[in-house]
Amino acid sequence: MFTAEQIHQVVEAARQEAIDCLVELLQTPSVTEDEVAVSKVFCKWISRAGLQPEIHGISEEHPNVLAEWFGSRPGKRFIFNGHMDTFPPTEGDPGTYGPFSGKVTQTHIYGRGAADMKGGDAAALMAVTLLKRMGFDPRGSILLSYMCDEEIGGRYGVKWLVDQELLNGDFGICMEPTKGKILVGHSGIYRAWITYTAPAYSSGREHPTKNALEKSVIAINALYAHRENVRARKDPYYDCASLSITTLHAGGATNVHASQSRFSIDYRMVPGQTHEQVEGELREILDRLKADDPEMEYTIEVISDRPVLDIPEDAEVVRACCAAFEEVTGRPAQLVRRHGGSDAATIFGHNGILMPNWGAADDFGESTMPDEKIPIAEYLQSVEYYMLTLVKLMS
Repeated sequence: MFTAEQIHQVVEAARQEAIDCLVELLQTPSVTEDEVAVSKVFCKWISRAGLQPEIHGISEEHPNVLAEWFGSRPGKRFIFNGHMDTFPPTEGDPGTYGPFSGKVTQTHIYGRGAADMKGGDAAALMAVTLLKRMGFDPRGSILLSYMCDEEIGGRYGVKWLVDQELLNGDFGICMEPTKGKILVGHSGIYRAWITYTAPAYSSGREHPTKNALEKSVIAINALYAHRENVRARKDPYYDCASLSITTLHAGGATNVHASQSRFSIDYRMVPGQTHEQVEGELREILDRLKADDPEMEYTIEVISDRPVLDIPEDAEVVRACCAAFEEVTGRPAQLVRRHGGSDAATIFGHNGILMPNWGAADDFGESTMPDEKIPIAEYLQSVEYYMLTLVKLMS
């Protein structure tokens, strides 16, 4: 069985190759719903590793890249899961080098997606590439899976793939950025658009009833008044649930009353809550407004319904990740939970696969910053601990 030192030597020898892989991914823009070009880059590097990439998706415009490495002996199936899409560049601020530069400095690699999550994607791809090169023969198979549209809920990515039963397996890693910590729990997310409409009128006089924007303001204030009830839902790991109004879009001209108004809700759950319960709670508030004023008719469109992720700390995959991290870094592994969601939670919710989130980059400090970046040393280290985790689980 390969040791941490042997793996370290191999990764150091392939240092430039690993950097080049990530740089090419970063230089290929892949803002959500524009992932076709970057999917071809993933396929190119997967083919270089000696694997056969396959594109699966509801249409050509929504590609998901899968590639499986089969060992010579039967065994379990390990899944690396990542997403190809990124946040858009920061409006009005291109950063020091530009959002798609792939700039390499002495210490960091820059570009949109460096942290979330092309750094993790490239690390998993290189881990498989280098283990194959070393002659590792997995007992079972290792699946590389790269999804589209994760940042907006995974409708054409992970949700479509799990419905096709293409992400079934025994355990795995989702390479989301966690700053090297091993994330074993998400609290779950409910996001939705709330839309109000009204007849259009000139703003030369007040609207004869309520324009759409006024209706949204009334609803938002009612939801804000409800937030203390939401915060009262406590949890020892996640502190409390939260309700945020994150966007508001209304009207098209300053001299016309808004005929449509739409705002978004981001509700962070705690264990024990379900999406159905959360939506029912919100509808109860909005329905009460409608009962008082029939003009307050509304619609709800769910944007994202990430389930809870809850992985036992003594699970085989968690133990292997901890041991690999400690052997590679010389530091104790840290297990964490946080509010949020990931494709791993959707996979876990569908078929129960234990899949912690684990990646090198800073999770919240980088992913939306103009100068998004990943430390080179930590990126290369993540290649090593992914490799060693596979050796421990698949030998």
